[in-house]
Amino acid sequence: MDARQIIRDGFGGHRVRWCRVVLAVALLSGCSRSGSPSAPVSFQSEEWTYRGAVGTRMTSEHYLIFTTCKPGPFVEALPTFLESCWQAYSELLPPTRTPDQPLATYLFQTRWQWERFTEEFTGPRAAVYKQIRSGGYSERGVTVSHYGSRRSTLSILAHEGLHQYLDVTHGKPIPAWINEGLACYFESFDLGLDNRPVFIPERNTLRTPALRAAFSRNTLQPLDRILATDAGQEIHKRSVDVLGYYAQAWSIIVFLMRGEADNAYRDGFLEMLSELGTDNMERRARAYMAADTDGRMSYGEAVFRAYITDDLVRFHADYTAWLPRLLEMQ
Repeated sequence: MDARQIIRDGFGGHRVRWCRVVLAVALLSGCSRSGSPSAPVSFQSEEWTYRGAVGTRMTSEHYLIFTTCKPGPFVEALPTFLESCWQAYSELLPPTRTPDQPLATYLFQTRWQWERFTEEFTGPRAAVYKQIRSGGYSERGVTVSHYGSRRSTLSILAHEGLHQYLDVTHGKPIPAWINEGLACYFESFDLGLDNRPVFIPERNTLRTPALRAAFSRNTLQPLDRILATDAGQEIHKRSVDVLGYYAQAWSIIVFLMRGEADNAYRDGFLEMLSELGTDNMERRARAYMAADTDGRMSYGEAVFRAYITDDLVRFHADYTAWLPRLLEMQ
């Protein structure tokens, strides 16, 4: 089914029993962490149903949220949270194109609802998505998640929201190590009293255990494998390998983004971010791949070499020497 049809119908349609315009509703107060008032996020809210479960449809500037989670402070905080994520994404990764409609975000109360929707939305690909142990996915500019806990659910929304953002605001496909690493970069945050996340990417408690285990056991995956891996390939692997891949992708992004004076890679990385999904990125990467006489260089590795460094051995040594500093922050 076409994504626009999904957005319009919401799989089961919406029945309007009541409609209201709501300003950002804070869980505890309407102030930011500093105590100063935040500009409110406006959104429309109306009843929506999925397979007999009564839920809510909310429309804000950039998002169209469908959820079967029970109405209350958590649900009413979602537009503020997601709009804050959008702002953070766009500050780091300015959009190269503007979506012509709000982005559909589905959040289901139960995994059963999530699986049924996934079957309807993705068809033959549903079997692959249903192997996801927890969390959600993003496809065709639509994110689909189910509730776990308040904290984990918001982290999933921020993670999948980054994939969704890049999909609709940038052009050509982006290597998985960048896409997944950046998505993990936005998983960790302090939540302000006004429901606005303050991101703390270097303190990601979701990814730290796997990274610590791989580092202590000397089982970090080789850099060229991380750069070449497609995230879809990871679903079929052992849980420890999947967690290790995401942990390394996250830590590589943090390493590249750090602001210390000894960071020789940050300028190239920021240049790469400014050209994500552009023709220039593709040209630069293809030039590296054409010069590879073995023909084994992945597109992800070519992008890395074109912008960050051609010396993978030196980079890996610098990265692994820095990892204890990251682990000490946790």
